[in-house]
Amino acid sequence: MNPSRSMIFGLVAKALFFVLHILAVYLLLRGHNLPGGGFIGGLVSAIAFIMLSLALGWREMEQVIRVDAARVAFVGLFLTGLTALGPMVVGRPPLEQFMWHLELPWFGEWHVGTTLAFDAGVFLVVVGVSVKMIVVLGRSSEGMHPFGPREDGHYAAAVEEAIDELGRDPLAARKEGDDAG
Repeated sequence: MNPSRSMIFGLVAKALFFVLHILAVYLLLRGHNLPGGGFIGGLVSAIAFIMLSLALGWREMEQVIRVDAARVAFVGLFLTGLTALGPMVVGRPPLEQFMWHLELPWFGEWHVGTTLAFDAGVFLVVVGVSVKMIVVLGRSSEGMHPFGPREDGHYAAAVEEAIDELGRDPLAARKEGDDAG
């Protein structure tokens, strides 16, 4: 951990990271019969990633995020498209939902439907896109190249340099500006 970061904020952020993800999964599962469960759950998960990245910094955050966020968003988009267009395979209109009722020993009656798969896809799209944007903005704000070495050329807008110059301390740059002006 960077010594300039607050240790207390780091511990709180790590604890809340898991609590917020439990809440996100609850919102996803609770919302599968109500509109927006996947979207709201995805936003809560994205907030957890933002908070943890503020506490840890991007060099440590890259060790936490081991999966490419763009791939997570793609999987979510595929799942959403599959559940939206799947009914057309059996001659039904798109976005028609199917529901199965299960009786589980400890959980009681459980309703599982295609809406849960659709919401899970929306959840993955929201988390993937949000985390990807957070990573790019966070890396740029710390003077790192916004994309990893394997990602250059995969995005339409190639960024030539980071927002801050690589390896330059922003506080030293501010001090140089104050000395000159």
